[in-house]
Amino acid sequence: GFAPPTPFLADGLPEQPYTKDHILGYLNATRKKCQMMAESLTEEKAKRRCVFNWMSPTFLELQLYSMRHVQEHAGQLSLFLGQQGVRGIDWISIAKTVSGS
Repeated sequence: GFAPPTPFLADGLPEQPYTKDHILGYLNATRKKCQMMAESLTEEKAKRRCVFNWMSPTFLELQLYSMRHVQEHAGQLSLFLGQQGVRGIDWISIAKTVSGS
């Protein structure tokens, strides 16, 4: 049931690159959604099974798995950018500054 917010596409590439404002808006919306989920998490929700073809973790296990998965992709992106000569990538502190965290 996932559908990204406009103008983001669930699959394929956009006709034009996303703007910095689009990316920051998506980041802020995602952070709010994560915060609301964490604040409303009950023991019952945490233990609920999420069944997929390849695994059936509890909801809490799925959140931890997802965080690790995102970290893996962030590491891959950082490696790729470094290999392309992009230097000074301090995206964590920049993201915190921009979002007000």
